[in-house]
This record gives sequence, structure tokens and C-alpha cells, in this order.
Amino acid sequence: MVFPKARKTKLSKGFEISFKHLSRGSSKAVVLIHGNLSSSLIWEDLMLRIPEDFDLIAPDLRGFGDSERRAVDATRGLRDFSDDILDLLVSLKYDSYVLVGHSMGGGIALQALIDSPREVKIKKIVLVDPLSPYGYGGTKDIYGTPCYSDYSGSGAGLVTKYNPEFVRLLKAKYAGTDHPSAPANAVKAYFADDYVINEALMSKLLKMLFSTEVSEDNYPGDYVESPNWPYVAPGSKGVLNAMSPKYLKLEEVLNIPVKPPILWVHGSKDIIISDMSMFDIAVLGLMGYISGYPGQEKFPPQPMVSQIKNFLDEYVVRGGTYEKLVVEGAGHTPFVEKPEEFLKKFIDFLYE
Repeated sequence: MVFPKARKTKLSKGFEISFKHLSRGSSKAVVLIHGNLSSSLIWEDLMLRIPEDFDLIAPDLRGFGDSERRAVDATRGLRDFSDDILDLLVSLKYDSYVLVGHSMGGGIALQALIDSPREVKIKKIVLVDPLSPYGYGGTKDIYGTPCYSDYSGSGAGLVTKYNPEFVRLLKAKYAGTDHPSAPANAVKAYFADDYVINEALMSKLLKMLFSTEVSEDNYPGDYVESPNWPYVAPGSKGVLNAMSPKYLKLEEVLNIPVKPPILWVHGSKDIIISDMSMFDIAVLGLMGYISGYPGQEKFPPQPMVSQIKNFLDEYVVRGGTYEKLVVEGAGHTPFVEKPEEFLKKFIDFLYE
């Protein structure tokens, strides 16, 4: 069996990107884009099970894994990440690509679709529990309408102000479990509540987490005070602000002339991407964990899954197609939790 090789290359802007590359001599490649607080390691097992008709590329996003530490300009949304990936794909010169994006990586895949140059031919997109096309936090309906004009309730302040111990322990690479904000406890949210994380997987998850560059320029980013609940609004730097609806604008996907087929995969027990996400400040306010909650009329839980569905339904109206796979019993990482079910549909989609 041929295993992926770790490679590094300098991109056109001088940034060095690390990626796993499994070459089978194909002219087609599957590109696996990880999410926040992750790295290419999340794809290792899956890579070995993807058909040999495709070469495989799994980049480490800037500030994650073994890629260079480079600031994230949040005012560009996820474009810093997608620009890096498009630059890499131009240099690799495959005839065509299938983009697979997990969580934040789903938004990066859609941004890459918007901005892809002529030489990067994106044939299909797979969105695995992606963040909403309208960003993460602070919106109140299926169209992504913000709760407040300053987008309070999204961005880095939600972690920096309300869970500073997680940031501190992440930076310290604390691997214990005796603190409620320990990274080893937080990572359990990636999976269904009844999924058993074995020792090898936990070791891999912590390695991914601890590869994160922790700073205002990267994770989590900066924030500004707001007069609106929960009293924090996005700053201009870092990963979490790049996902804020203030800056993340993916509606242009609906206007691209050539719309590749999309497969949307959702774990039925995902608590990160959900219409009642346990990572949504509105849900925490509703449950009494964050004081001063103004009520559901002003700040309802973000209907993330409903937003994704509405967006993809509009994609169909405008000439595209999509399929949906709900992986029953899986959480935020169905390709890890239920790989057989995920792979069956994924491989069928590759050959359709």
C-alpha cells in the first residue's frame, strides 16, 4: 500500500504550505480541506480508502499543522485560506479537482469555487458538516440576516471573553482532562455523544489541536466591545473573525455560470453545526449559561442547517444540483465515526 507523502512548497506570495500528497499517476485529484482547530491529519485514514483513479492532496491551512505561520486577514472572510489552496492547485497542474471541505473547510471550498482561476477546474464539491454560507454566529433567519448591525455574537470574542481558559490551555498544549475547558474535553464535541474516542485517535486530535497557532493574528483573533448582547463583535484579524457573517460572503456561489454538483453530508448528531448548536452563543444564552440574554425575538439560535439547505435549494433554482446524505448517529466528523456509510456515498458521487 502506498502512503501519503508529506510535502512542502513555496507559494507565489512566498508562503510555505505543507500538504500530504498521495500520487497514483492520475490526472485528477481530490483535495481534502480541514476545518478549524484541525489539520491534514484528520484525513489520514480516509485517504487510504479513496479509489486509485484519483491522486489525493490534503493541505495544512496557514497557521495549522506544519504550514507556515502567516496572519489571517479576517476582513477577507476565508479568502486567505482559499487563495493559498488555489495557489497550490495551480502549481500542481492537475486537469481537474474535487474539493472536499469539512466544517470551516466547507466554506473555504465554496470560496475557492468563487475565485478559482481558469486553470483550476473544479468538477465537484463535497461539503461535510460545513459552516453556514452566512457565517458562524449572530444571524437569525434562513437568509443570514444579522441580529445586530455590528454582528455582535460572532467572531473571536466569543472564545476570548467567554472561554479564555480554553485559549490559555490550548496555547500551553495542556493534554490533561481535569479542567472543564481542557482541549481534550472540548474535542469530544467533534463526535456523537456515544462515540468512543480511542487512545490513538485522541492522540491524533490533540496533535492537530496543538499545531494551531494561538495569537490575535491566527486563532482565535481579536475582538471589539459591543453595546449589543453578548457585548462582543468581530475584530479584523484571525480565524474566528474570518468566519463571522460580517466578512464571510459566499452568496456569489449562486451566481457563478458553471455550477459543479455538490454533495452535502450532515451528521444527524452534530452539535457544532445545528439549528440548536451548543457552540452558538444564542443557545447558551437561552439555556442560561450566558447572562443578559435578550430573548429569541432579538437573538434567536442561528438556524445553521436550515440556512445551508435554503442556500443549496437556491443553488438548484439557479441551475446547479446537490445531493444530501444524512449520516445517522454521527456527529461532526461522519467520515471518522461512520466511514463505511460516508465512503459508499462519497465514492458513488465521485463517479456520477
